Amino acid sequence: MDVSPDSPPSLPPPHRWMLASVLVGLFVAIVLLATSPGLPMAWDEGNAIWRARGIQRWAERVVQRRGEPFGRKAIAEYWWYTTRIEGHPPFYGIVIALGRRLSESWLDPLQSARFGPIVLFGLAAGAMFYRMGREYSAAAAVGAVGALLLMPRVFAHAHFASFDGPLTSCWVLAWALFGPARTSWAKAGLFGVVLGMALACKAPGWAAPLPFLAWTVLNRDRPGAKALAIALPVALAAFFLLNPPLWHDPIRGFETFVAMNVGRGRFNISTQFLGRMYNLDHPLPWYNTLLWTGITVPLGTLPLIVAGAGRAVRRWRAEPAGTLLLAGASTLLVLRALPLAPPHDGVRLFLPSFAFLAALAGVGVDGLLARSAPGSRALRPGRTVRWAGLVLIYAGSLSSLLWYAPQWLSYYNLAIGGLPGATALGMEPTYYWDALDRDVLDWLDRHTGPDEKVCFAAPSVENLTLMRRWGTLPVEFRAEAPGAYRWYVIQHRPSGWQSVDRRLIENARPAYQKTIRPIGWGPWRLDQPLISIYRYEAHLEAVRAAGNRGDGLERPSPG
Repeated sequence: MDVSPDSPPSLPPPHRWMLASVLVGLFVAIVLLATSPGLPMAWDEGNAIWRARGIQRWAERVVQRRGEPFGRKAIAEYWWYTTRIEGHPPFYGIVIALGRRLSESWLDPLQSARFGPIVLFGLAAGAMFYRMGREYSAAAAVGAVGALLLMPRVFAHAHFASFDGPLTSCWVLAWALFGPARTSWAKAGLFGVVLGMALACKAPGWAAPLPFLAWTVLNRDRPGAKALAIALPVALAAFFLLNPPLWHDPIRGFETFVAMNVGRGRFNISTQFLGRMYNLDHPLPWYNTLLWTGITVPLGTLPLIVAGAGRAVRRWRAEPAGTLLLAGASTLLVLRALPLAPPHDGVRLFLPSFAFLAALAGVGVDGLLARSAPGSRALRPGRTVRWAGLVLIYAGSLSSLLWYAPQWLSYYNLAIGGLPGATALGMEPTYYWDALDRDVLDWLDRHTGPDEKVCFAAPSVENLTLMRRWGTLPVEFRAEAPGAYRWYVIQHRPSGWQSVDRRLIENARPAYQKTIRPIGWGPWRLDQPLISIYRYEAHLEAVRAAGNRGDGLERPSPG
C-alpha cells in the first residue's frame, strides 16, 4: 500500500466520516463546558454579556410585538454595537444571547453566557476535523484538533462569552466550507454567510476574505474565483443583516463603523513587551507576532507546525490545501505586526491564526506518520521513534494545560522558560483578570468583615457588578456602598498600573498573593504573583508618598 504524501487519504465512507466529525465537535464542546466553571470571569465578558442582554430584550419585544422594535429608536436602545462605544459589530452578542436562551434554565448565569461561544467552537473543531481528514488523512485530522485543543491560550479563549473565540470559530468554519474544486451555488452561498458572520464578530474579521482571495490568485483557480464572486456579496449582505444599527442609515453607519475601528486613539491601550511599554504612539517591533507565537504555542507543537508549513511551501502546486492553511495562519500574524495595529493583550488579537497553525501541525503529523506507516520504506525502529515522539509532544501539551489550569492565559512555553522566564524577561504574567478565581475570592470572604469593602485597581466594573449580582463576588466593592475599605487588589499587569501601584508593589508587603503552582522547580515552578492584595492603609500611604514626591497618579487604560 502506498502511503506517501502523494497518495489520497484512506478514510471511512463520507457519511461515517461526517458522523465522526460531529462526535469530535461534541467532545470538544463537552470538554469546554466541563472545564468552564473553574475558569474565572475574564475582562471583556461582563461588557459582552451586558450587550447581549440588550439583544435578548429586543428579541422579546419582537416576539411580543410591543411598539416598533424595528424602528430607529428601538434599535438604538437595544443594539449597543457597530456605531457606538468602540464599534464592535454584534454577531458575538447574538451567539451569547442565543446560547443563554437555550441554556439559562440549567446553567448558572456565567456558564449560560458562555454556552453559545462554546458550542460554536465545538462546531468549528468538528469542521476542522472533517476538512483535514478529507484533504489529508485521519491522522492529520486528529493531530490538528488535538493541537488546537491543547494550546492553553486558545483553550482559554474558547470558553469566554466574548468576541475572539466566536471570530476564530467563524473563520475556521469559512475555511472548512471553501472547497472551490466542487463548489455549488448553495455551498458558495453558505460560505458567504459564514464569512459574513466573521465580518460581524470584530474588525479583524474583515481580514478573513484575504487568504481566500490570495489563494485563488496564486493558484489561478477559476472555481475558487466563482465561489468568491458569489460569497463576497453574500458576506456583505449578511454583515448588513446582522447589524441592525446600520439598517436605517447604512452608508453613514458604515462610515462610522470604519472610523471607529481605524481610529483607535481613544482606546490607546498599553502593553509590556520584553520589559518595555508600547502603545499606538510607540508601536511594537515588527517581530512581535512571531515571538508571541514562538513562546505561547506548546514547544513540541512548534516543529510540527514548521514541518506542515514546509510541506505547504514545497508542495504548493501539488497540494494547494496547504497554501490555504499557510495563508490563513499568516494573515493576522502580518497585520498585527504593522505599526498601526493595536498592541495589547498578547495573542488575543490574532487568535484565529493559532487555529490554522494547529491545522498545519496536523499536516506535520500526517507527513511524519506517512513515513512510518506499514508499507513505507522506513525501518521499524524509525517508525517507533516517530510514534513515540508524537505521543510525547501531545502528552507534553496536555501536561502544560493541566499544570497552568485555570490560568491558561498566563501560559508561556519552555522556550522562554515558562511563566518564570517570561516574567523575568519583561512579559506580562497576566492581563485579563482571569486570576480572580475561587482561591482569591474565598480569601477575601474570610478576611473581610461585614462592614468592610474591597478596592480593585483598574477592574472591569461590569464584571464585578455581575459577579456581585450572581453571588460569586462575596465582598462589596462599590465606592458608594457603606463601610470602610479593607483591601486593595492589584492584578499583575504592568501596563495597567499607575505609579502608586508600582510604589505599593515595590515597598509594601502583600497580605495575600495568588500564584498558579508555587511548587516544582525551574520553568515548572509557577510562583509568580498574578494578583496581590494589600491593606488599604498601605495603598493610602503609597498615595501620600507619591503626592509628596510629585509623582503622576494617572492610570493608563487597562484594556
